[in-house]
Amino acid sequence: MLTLAHQPPLAIGNLRAIHQHPLEPQLLIKTLRPEAVARRYDAPGRWFKRLPRARQYTGFVRELKEYMALLARAPHGIAPIARMVGIVETDLGVGLVSEKVVDAHGALAPSLHALYRQNGGASAWTDAALDALLEQLLRFNVIVGDLHASNLVYGSDSRGGAPRLILIDGFGEKNLLPLKSLSRALNQRNTRRVYRRLREILTRPVASWGPPVRAD
Repeated sequence: MLTLAHQPPLAIGNLRAIHQHPLEPQLLIKTLRPEAVARRYDAPGRWFKRLPRARQYTGFVRELKEYMALLARAPHGIAPIARMVGIVETDLGVGLVSEKVVDAHGALAPSLHALYRQNGGASAWTDAALDALLEQLLRFNVIVGDLHASNLVYGSDSRGGAPRLILIDGFGEKNLLPLKSLSRALNQRNTRRVYRRLREILTRPVASWGPPVRAD
């Protein structure tokens, strides 16, 4: 069991916290925040959240399944989603391990949200990176649940290639009836829809976005 409680997380979202792996510098560990789990799964009237067998870890299972499906379709492709490594037991519960996406200096890659705040909005290269992201999501037929500026980071990983936008969470089939998994055409329509919504949000003043929000 890995010990994480003694070190502050690198980032905190609505449901998850992201930690540096204590033994592997190139890896990150996502854990669930206990107070968020209690609010979302244990509160009165939230019985439907307890129906899936994996319960609060359903999101972890969803992302691992989508990554495995991607490997089955394109084992050697430079995919637009973060490289999943597996799960690990920690003193904060089960953790989902993924590879760290880094910038040109080896530091944790910035989110698109951070880049827009830093640059005061869009630029030619961020527009090009977004267009390239859409092309990859469609080409690899990735199922996208949530697409926003906080769960996209700009950098590279061990799979090589030039720096690019990489989706670090918010992917995989959420619906009980897996329509997007069954129909490539339906999934690609959904991908274009969430992409258009993201681009529309990105046209607004950055100050109006509010704080960064991680996907569940």
